[in-house]
Amino acid sequence: MAALAVAALIGWGCLMGATEVVESLRTGVLNNRKGPDILAAEQPVFYWALIGFYTAATLTAAGLALLVLAIAVRDLLGARGPDR
Repeated sequence: MAALAVAALIGWGCLMGATEVVESLRTGVLNNRKGPDILAAEQPVFYWALIGFYTAATLTAAGLALLVLAIAVRDLLGARGPDR
């Protein structure tokens, strides 16, 4: 059950990250919460490098969430056997 909760938490974080990336692509502004925002028109190389990094990080975390979910489901289904 703990693995299922971890998978849900990671999945929620992936959803929030994907929402942020899509919103940044739609507006052309990358919100920088600790400094000035990064505009695609003013700093295109930095903007696209960060968007690529955020996208790769979100996809990696989604893969981790799926892996943890698969392990949790396997353990839950395997717990019903007569040997456990």
